[in-house]
Amino acid sequence: MHEPVEDFPYKLYLDELRAMERPYKSPSDLEARIMLLVGSRSRPKRVRLLMQTLRDQRHASGELHRFEAFEAILTNHLGTDFVIGHDFAPETFSSMDHDLVRSNVGRVIEELQKVSRGVFLNSGTLLGVIRDGKLLDHDDDIDIGICLHATTEENAAAEWVALRRLLSDLGVFKEEGTSPLIYKLKSEGGYQIDLFPCWVQEGRVCVFPHTYGQLAERDIFPTGICEVTGFPVPARPEKMLAVNYGENWKTPDPYFRFDWRSARANFRTMRHETESMFAREAETGKAFGTILTYGTFDLFHVGHLRTLRRLSDLCDRLIVGCTTDDYNAARGKRTINGYAERAEMLNACGYVSDVFPLAKPGREGKHIRRYKADLMAVGCGTDISIGSACRLLYLPRIDDVSTAVLKARIIERQAVISDLAAE
Repeated sequence: MHEPVEDFPYKLYLDELRAMERPYKSPSDLEARIMLLVGSRSRPKRVRLLMQTLRDQRHASGELHRFEAFEAILTNHLGTDFVIGHDFAPETFSSMDHDLVRSNVGRVIEELQKVSRGVFLNSGTLLGVIRDGKLLDHDDDIDIGICLHATTEENAAAEWVALRRLLSDLGVFKEEGTSPLIYKLKSEGGYQIDLFPCWVQEGRVCVFPHTYGQLAERDIFPTGICEVTGFPVPARPEKMLAVNYGENWKTPDPYFRFDWRSARANFRTMRHETESMFAREAETGKAFGTILTYGTFDLFHVGHLRTLRRLSDLCDRLIVGCTTDDYNAARGKRTINGYAERAEMLNACGYVSDVFPLAKPGREGKHIRRYKADLMAVGCGTDISIGSACRLLYLPRIDDVSTAVLKARIIERQAVISDLAAE
């Protein structure tokens, strides 16, 4: 691949083009600007936009052959079969070992499934496997959508922010290149893995940045299996691709321009919420002020410890409502440790700011107001309704340990001991 010419004053010529009185909208002006940007390997997104504009102009004037000739000059200069993918990257899927890509991405997807309602191939990756039967030759990243447990945009934002800590614990999160609404995940090759948030609200699906309620839940779930990669894909992938790329999605367009203006408008609440949380985290080290959670915490174990640590990492204060013995008895729940012992363990673990006795159900609103909580964390599957009192975060279980598992182990070992004693 040809490299930029050293000491050539690309910026000088670009500045002169910008300073021209007439706008650089004629084909010759566009070609000059494109050549300078390609030569300096700068602003790849701008190059894509300018190439699209140039192609449209040449097509309108019946001179598409001139655009194709110019395009051939650029590809020859770059030493590739295309002008621009996501970047001026020398390595794309056209030259990669797809078996290695599938192996690595498969492991990442397994981890993502532990912390979500489901995952699926998204955007350009979905387009390639459905339309072309392979990963796009000019692409260099894998796009994955992850469906959060949240059912409102505000709660989705909170879960998305908290998800970053979970992904770090799972060893798949990559700090470099991550933005508020697109997470970068670790890969084992010259490609990237981009993660996009998704949630279902009142039966309609939102997938950043292209789908904002245009699809029904049944269009995505239950997911199907991609025949090319073996990875999950939306139940009706063609419908998602039509929303993302338009009705002509089956026709290849290397200079496709996504409507980011509409995306920013549609997802403005999600953007505002996440940016505010990340700004708070950058300033104070914590994304939230006070988090409230409930639990029994019997036979305090490492799963409890890790959950409390993750929550504590997110907030200034972690408040825990620990169920009382009478409350447990009323629910038919028997504990090994009494309330006093369980509360003592919570206070001693180092992650909890305050513990209070949870004696009755349905007091969430009262507790949220008392402790001024801006987030309530509950286990996935918990039937709870707090309205707009604060944000709600559903906690997936990613650790293979629970009080029920521990009790089962104890009973099993007691049985073995009894058998040995009988012998």
